Amino acid sequence: MKRLSFVVVFLGAILVFPVSAAASDLTLSDALNRTLKSNPDLQKYDYQQQAAEALTLQAEFSPNPRVGLEVENFAGSGESSGLDNAQMTLSFSQVIELGEKRQQRINAATAEEKVQRAEFEYQRIEVLAQTTQRFYQVLKLQEFISLSKQQLHRTESLLETAQERANAGAVPNSEVTRIQLQRESQRADIEELKGQLAKAQAKLSAMWAEQPNFNQVSGTFYFPLKLPKQSDVLNAVNKAPEYLRLLDSEHLLQAQAKALEADSTSDLSLGFGLRYNNQSDDTGFVVEASMPLQLQDPNIGRIQQRRVLHQSNLQQQKLVRTQLRSLALALINSLQTHQNYRQKVKDTLLPLAQQLVEQTNQGYVRGTHSLLQVLDAQNELAQLEYQRISREHAIYSDVIQLERMTGQAFLGEQQ
Repeated sequence: MKRLSFVVVFLGAILVFPVSAAASDLTLSDALNRTLKSNPDLQKYDYQQQAAEALTLQAEFSPNPRVGLEVENFAGSGESSGLDNAQMTLSFSQVIELGEKRQQRINAATAEEKVQRAEFEYQRIEVLAQTTQRFYQVLKLQEFISLSKQQLHRTESLLETAQERANAGAVPNSEVTRIQLQRESQRADIEELKGQLAKAQAKLSAMWAEQPNFNQVSGTFYFPLKLPKQSDVLNAVNKAPEYLRLLDSEHLLQAQAKALEADSTSDLSLGFGLRYNNQSDDTGFVVEASMPLQLQDPNIGRIQQRRVLHQSNLQQQKLVRTQLRSLALALINSLQTHQNYRQKVKDTLLPLAQQLVEQTNQGYVRGTHSLLQVLDAQNELAQLEYQRISREHAIYSDVIQLERMTGQAFLGEQQ
């Protein structure tokens, strides 16, 4: 189904940036393939689909014919003693289903099978989106560790400068100690990030029920991204997987109601046979027809239940569509906010912070800037770098959520 392939389109065209991966690296396509193959939540749907197909096969069968043997007037008293006056009837009968029972039963089973397929596709989208989110969480932490190492390198360079100045008597030894404390704090932060990374890697590999067997993920936050138009997103809500799933459920309820109505129609039973009279040694044909009297509808309660559920489904469709439109608008606003802030950080704030670090470093060597000014400048640069990565990750998370929610690949033609 085209509407359910958005994850592959989205990941292939937007989120995967071409890079050379080492043998121990994990790409997003690898993660998705492993998830599709081994995810526990997806594996159960194969059995459920087979069960639904079996019920469709069962619905195609009509009632089997019946063969009967009836013996009368034997083993009694008087003339009915023994078998001399016995009458034996061999009959063949068949129930003829009326009211299109068989077809309505098949329609209901087919609708159930379709619902199971739609449920699997919906769950597949959810699982792949979750895998993608976890993949980019790992990538974000990798980027954080890389930035932290860069910050540590800047601190170690500053430490060398401070030691030289302390040895020359230009600054007190406390400044060296202060920088050493900063360095050890940064090393501790890196170790904590590594712990978070290991946890994120374990959560990612849990999507295919394995322990992590990769060193890192291979990818990047590719920019710039062209955000989808609000009108396109709102139109896509009408094809959202969650909404379409309700439509499939509606069709199932209608089919079940019709099958119950058809089942309320009495069936005709026709039969014929041979009757043998042992006393007169005569044989004759027997024909019979019967039909139950439907004084009351045996399915009236179940039919009413389906009608109530159908009305509930229609109400849910309206509510879900309204809710999805609201969530879509919220995501669009969130995307725009993150995109604007990221651009501000990249184009203005980061260049100024880098310039400030260079100026304060040079001033510290000359003795015109204090150590605190240098540390503040380096911390400001580090925080802006973290914010840039955080905003990029937030943009990707919102886009994945938007794609998952609507089932549409808005960004598939940007590369």
